[in-house]
Amino acid sequence: MKTLLTYSFVIFAAFFVHVQTTQVDQCQKINATLPLEVDIVNCIVPSCVFYINSTGVMNLKFIAPRYLENIAPAAVASVQGLNIPYPLGQPDACVGITNTPCPLAEGEYVEYTYSMFVLPMFPEIDAELEFSLQDLDRDKEPFLCFRVALSLRKPK
Repeated sequence: MKTLLTYSFVIFAAFFVHVQTTQVDQCQKINATLPLEVDIVNCIVPSCVFYINSTGVMNLKFIAPRYLENIAPAAVASVQGLNIPYPLGQPDACVGITNTPCPLAEGEYVEYTYSMFVLPMFPEIDAELEFSLQDLDRDKEPFLCFRVALSLRKPK
């Protein structure tokens, strides 16, 4: 009976954790895999609110599709039909990997955290963010990508 209770708790906990992830979409113009999970802190159903002059945090879980040694995050915001590359202050994605060191082996489970500072010069606006991880050893080829609606707002 104790084993059945433990098993039931583990299933419930796994379901609860899965429900708490952020709903994201496949990238449209980039042929790359979706992460296993995306958790944008304080956002389950987009549009996700990021506050100007503060930091938004994203946690990703994925499986490395191949050997990866030099990887970098990239972000493009789409606003009223314009694609605007967003300057990220993290040229080496390995610094955001929390569960294993780089290089990554093919098939390795990876947990990655990125903290995105929203510059004070940005206006309040609604946009779509396309976030990817790129393989620098393959000419910045994206191997992971997701899209999510977001809103930039002034802090309350």
